[in-house]
Amino acid sequence: MPLLDYREGREEKLRKFASTMKIVIFGASGRTGREVVLQALAAGHEVTAFVRNPTKLAITDDHLTTIQGTVIDAASVRQAVEGHDAVISTLGAVNPMKFDAAVVEGMTNIVEAMERAQVRRLVYMSAINVAGSRSGAGPVVGFLATRLLKHETEGHEQREKIIKESSLDWTLVRCGKLSNGAHKAQYRVGEEIKARGLAAGISRADAADFLVKQLTDTTYVRKAPRIMY
Repeated sequence: MPLLDYREGREEKLRKFASTMKIVIFGASGRTGREVVLQALAAGHEVTAFVRNPTKLAITDDHLTTIQGTVIDAASVRQAVEGHDAVISTLGAVNPMKFDAAVVEGMTNIVEAMERAQVRRLVYMSAINVAGSRSGAGPVVGFLATRLLKHETEGHEQREKIIKESSLDWTLVRCGKLSNGAHKAQYRVGEEIKARGLAAGISRADAADFLVKQLTDTTYVRKAPRIMY
């Protein structure tokens, strides 16, 4: 299967949507979250970054608003979501070796806040090691998913369940192993694609590229695409 270039071929679909949106990014100060913020701003979106520690974000822009809070505070989450068009979540466990119940609770708060405010579009960064995509992850990730990464895997699976049971227009982006590689805007994506080597992988910059582009693309609404090189 050839690499798909997400820089081309989408004009017809994008005409159906406003060119810019007001979005909230949860997990914005993480390594992938910062890439999402930068690329969303570059795409012309109005961005609200929801972070525990604003100093970790280290991005300033006239179209960026930073809200300090924690996702376990339902009131803060509701306030952040109100008045926006869409949400991107790159939330993950602080320690992937331990199950993080706070992030699961936070996803419940995000979904409830979105339903209450009638903000329908949710793009969630999941991982290819969840049960529904593990067959395409490659033997290394597949092996680690139920061992070293078992707590991270369980967290993603619980958060996915919360999202799937909602009324939202969600997309679960099941990323391969994340790296700090370059932003190429070229990668493979699909619901049944498989790793070509020992482990499916994708750079954080290219994962962010796909996450941001899902804001204005209906191809994978209520679906769970895998993304990898």
